[in-house]
Amino acid sequence: MKISDNQLVDKVLAGNKRSFATLVERYNTQIFNLMYRYCGSTEEASDMTQDVFCRVFEKLDNYQEKNSFFSWVYTLALNYARDWSKKQRNRKIKLSRYADELRSQQRNVDHEHESIQETEMLLRALDALSDDRRELVMLRYRHDCSIRELGDIFNLSESATKMRLKRSLEELNKILRNS
Repeated sequence: MKISDNQLVDKVLAGNKRSFATLVERYNTQIFNLMYRYCGSTEEASDMTQDVFCRVFEKLDNYQEKNSFFSWVYTLALNYARDWSKKQRNRKIKLSRYADELRSQQRNVDHEHESIQETEMLLRALDALSDDRRELVMLRYRHDCSIRELGDIFNLSESATKMRLKRSLEELNKILRNS
């Protein structure tokens, strides 16, 4: 039987440090992907992911079980990524690195050319969105976050979350049509 996140947090707070490794394993990929979208480098994303989980461990006693653990961790990670982004200002480099890596991963696919062009178009369109809107779309459609989880992460009501998601998708569609 799978132990819940809240049970694992309780174990960590009681001194069982191994339980934290289980939490890291559960959410490492999502946090790494978020960091990668911000920095565009696998090495940098790996370092940033490690920093985020160090912060999670340090602040674990601040976690409140009324929110989902994933939402809490993702909020910490998103804040970390935003702070990092403010310091960097190299979003163009990030996009080209991400597109280069996607291109190299798709070389063995039959319809490589079309797929890469579509991916690059989508990446450019996503990159044109504000950070909040891009993350909202990515969390909803790539990580299957619920409207409630999105509301928790972005500190919005469910109706405000739905409206912001709708507007983000409309903006994304407009950008794609104009490309």
